[in-house]
Amino acid sequence: LSANSVMRGRLDARRTLKSLVADLRYNKTSDVWSTTSLEIGNVLPGLKFVSRFTYNLQNYYYKKFNPIRDEVGKPNLSNNVQEQSYRMDAWKTENTLTYDNTFGKHTVGALFSTTADHYSKRGLEAIGKDLSSEAAYLQYMAYANSTEVLDYLTGPDANVSMIARLAYSYDDRYFVTASWRRDYAGRLPKEHNFGDFPAVTLGWKISNEKFFKKNDIVNLLKLRASWGRVGNLGSIDYNYKSPLLSKNTYSEQAQYGVTSNQLWNNFAYYSTALNPNLTWETSEQYDLGLDMEMFNNRLSLSMDYFDKRTFNLIQPQPMNWPSTMGLDAMLVNLGEVRNRGFELSIGWNDRINKNFSYFVTGNFSYLKNWVSDIGVKNEDGTPGVWTDDKSFRSVKDIYQTTEGEPLNSFHLIQTAGIFQSDEEAAAYVDKNGKRIQPDAKKGDLKFVDYDGDGTIGFGDRQYMGSATPKTTFAWTLGFTWKKLSFSAMFQGVGGAQAMNVSKYMLLSDVEGNFNRSREILNAWSPDNRGSNIPILSKNDNNGNFSTASDWYLEDASYLRLKNVTLSYDLSDVFCKWSHLNDRNSRLSVFLSGENLATITRYSGMDPECGGWDALKYPVSRVFSLGVKLTY
Repeated sequence: LSANSVMRGRLDARRTLKSLVADLRYNKTSDVWSTTSLEIGNVLPGLKFVSRFTYNLQNYYYKKFNPIRDEVGKPNLSNNVQEQSYRMDAWKTENTLTYDNTFGKHTVGALFSTTADHYSKRGLEAIGKDLSSEAAYLQYMAYANSTEVLDYLTGPDANVSMIARLAYSYDDRYFVTASWRRDYAGRLPKEHNFGDFPAVTLGWKISNEKFFKKNDIVNLLKLRASWGRVGNLGSIDYNYKSPLLSKNTYSEQAQYGVTSNQLWNNFAYYSTALNPNLTWETSEQYDLGLDMEMFNNRLSLSMDYFDKRTFNLIQPQPMNWPSTMGLDAMLVNLGEVRNRGFELSIGWNDRINKNFSYFVTGNFSYLKNWVSDIGVKNEDGTPGVWTDDKSFRSVKDIYQTTEGEPLNSFHLIQTAGIFQSDEEAAAYVDKNGKRIQPDAKKGDLKFVDYDGDGTIGFGDRQYMGSATPKTTFAWTLGFTWKKLSFSAMFQGVGGAQAMNVSKYMLLSDVEGNFNRSREILNAWSPDNRGSNIPILSKNDNNGNFSTASDWYLEDASYLRLKNVTLSYDLSDVFCKWSHLNDRNSRLSVFLSGENLATITRYSGMDPECGGWDALKYPVSRVFSLGVKLTY
């Protein structure tokens, strides 16, 4: 190494050390919970009253100082100090009256309950810029050349519910449960802030009927059926009914009458329209089920068929919202989504002898998801679409929802390989002989002109699939031999797809200030024509990486070894002390590993990314060694 390179290395190390020392952070949260309960039993035989009140108080303070960093790459030539704090308080109360009793072959259970909750959060955020000294005792707002302060209020939000349930069974053969729930939501407009959600469940234990002969093959046979509704407000902000003003700045560019480039601060306005008719999003589900136990209860089997309909979906109005109002689209109740499928759970356990036993359990589910009613129509009367502005850097408009397809589907431009020569790119023309991709050259992606208009644009997008898995499955197996126990769990999904948009950064050269994947070395070149990675280019005139195409779409199905656990029971040694033996104390040691291996064709770091991978941090591989003590 030369003397200059050694000196540069020392300076870089000093800069790094300076940043590590000067980048000071303070982060503290005080979280206090209090629960008070009152229980009065046997008001009448079988009648009980329970009252609970829970209060949560949370205080938070955060401070961070960002020093000047002058290292090569991404320097930061100004410093700042940031402070954040908030106070959150929430409470919830429940008052429940229950009745349970048995009269001969009749068993009756009843419940009536009221619940109420309240939530409020006040916060303050501030930033001070350009401190003249970075000394620790001067890292305060008072010594900043400029400051910006933001305070906010989240809530208050309050909800009230009334719940009633009645259950009846006869002779452990026939079962029926009916319930009703009314919820009032403080964040909704008063005229539509309540929702009624009933449910009913029926059961028939066929194996307890007189005509069902007892045998060692079928020990339990039970049929189930249920129907019910639930409400959802998760997509509505706490402050929806009383929206806070948004704030912005405005730079005036008029040439006469005002100073040029006049900047107006604290420009306050309503940013989103309020819908006075907004109400609960509701899900309604039917379920048919069968439960079985066979071969002296060694085999257990449970099967369910379900059909779920979610209507009055809460979403921003997706079409025909005028852009001249100066307001973002309001939330509306629009559309209907269906989920239909079945679930299967099966398990087998057996004891070979007094020293050895084993078990195997598994579950499998199939799901079909689609939008059954889009709720909007085009001018020609055909069903409209719900659009989504999901984007990553210059890759835009990836999601779209149409009637009959899954919710938030991938609508992308199809690729047909890579042009292997300039002549091949020039020969890709429409019916009039005009080039479809005029900027394409050898090594560029070939895009399919789906609508046949001779150009590549929004109309060429096609339905390419969904991030929702069609199948999910898992199975667990294990054994116990004397005092040694072992278990392993496998888990996975099938039919899921994901947009690996991280390839925009990792496999292209359009941005050059970060590390790349080593796979970029396999990009197309005249000497490497078999690659599926387009040619490297700073300009990317063909839009290889900025086009929302199926080049980013990958199969995200996987099989994962989720957990392996090995344990050994030391209770016999531990309980030789009579005091511990009298208390039935237990002691065991265990070794476990999580997320040990994944089998997948997905090229990103983790296929379990929810269908959108912008370098999402993968699940960690964890090894644990521990002791479990029960005293």
